[in-house]
Amino acid sequence: MWGKRLELTFFDARVWKYVITGISKVVKETVVHVNDEGFRIRTMDEAKVVLIDFFIPADAFETFDVENEANFGVNLEEMGRVVRRATKEDKISIHIGESTYSIVFIGHGERKFTLPQLDVAEEEIPEPDIEFENKVVIRSDAYRELVKDLETIADTVTFHLEPGTLRVEARSDLGYAEVIIPEESGVILEQEVNESVKSSYSIEYLTYVSNVSQVADKVSLELGNDMPLQATFEIGGGGRLLYLVAPRLE
Repeated sequence: MWGKRLELTFFDARVWKYVITGISKVVKETVVHVNDEGFRIRTMDEAKVVLIDFFIPADAFETFDVENEANFGVNLEEMGRVVRRATKEDKISIHIGESTYSIVFIGHGERKFTLPQLDVAEEEIPEPDIEFENKVVIRSDAYRELVKDLETIADTVTFHLEPGTLRVEARSDLGYAEVIIPEESGVILEQEVNESVKSSYSIEYLTYVSNVSQVADKVSLELGNDMPLQATFEIGGGGRLLYLVAPRLE
């Protein structure tokens, strides 16, 4: 069909639709890494508020024709506009050439989009030296809804985590809102809470990736008092989106 140097095919194009669209709201340009381990985008926003790590392992792809490592720059806004054309019937195939890459939707026929690779200076991102002692795993749809509920009131939200209960609140001149999720609700799937936790974050950053919940069954929230929030969305086939957000301190 089309000339290629590397080719990857994934069973659900919507994963890329929601993940890339979310990342593009935080970072405009970044470097994509493809090697025998899999596909990775690991990047930070300019303000160093958010660290993003999107990874899909090689064995999650239907086709993973990769002989050589490829690292290339992309404009995430342009990529996002393309992947938003994905439908629920589509697979996605990515063909990586010497100076361009192509996104192919395979569903009712095939639709191909070719975009330029960019020369993007990549900043080395150290591994965060953070040990989280508190974690709650909730249904991903509940995460999306609580973010939507609270963004109507304030630009900062505060997480309160106690054994058996997650409470998130927002307060501003517009009013007050809170979402309470008790253990018996069935929304909490797993928890490990060693202390009472209170920490605040910008709701804007939390909304950017909330739609990833549409292709993830659950989201793991790890946090501590006035510590970053690490949200990990588990994607089919062993993929994941890790999203680390700095706290907003008073």
